[in-house]
Amino acid sequence: MNNYPKHLAFPFRIGADGRTVAVSSLPEHVRDEIMQLILTNQGERLFLPEFGGGVRRLVFEGASDAAAGLSKAVIAQAIARWLGERITLENLDVTLDNTTINIDIGYRLTATGETRVVRFQRNGSI
Repeated sequence: MNNYPKHLAFPFRIGADGRTVAVSSLPEHVRDEIMQLILTNQGERLFLPEFGGGVRRLVFEGASDAAAGLSKAVIAQAIARWLGERITLENLDVTLDNTTINIDIGYRLTATGETRVVRFQRNGSI
């Protein structure tokens, strides 16, 4: 049995057994933290208005190099501030192609030294 402490999965959901789903490992928990961070808009959290990476607003931005560059800077700053003790950011790519947003985040877990990549992709077409 894994001794990793229980943390709720992100997004929050109910499992087949009727209980809330929990993550089972540190890498899974950190991945969920990254997704929660980048998908939260700054100002959305009542007592942490600076928290967030603001990726959801990219759906409404024009697909330009300037928007991608600004988003990359905001995401990198948010990761450094809120997850800097948990991970080391090794690679961050933000690409906007017409209606598709691709974000690739390469990072190293501080606790284990394990390297991981998480990809967020969103098609903004209606």
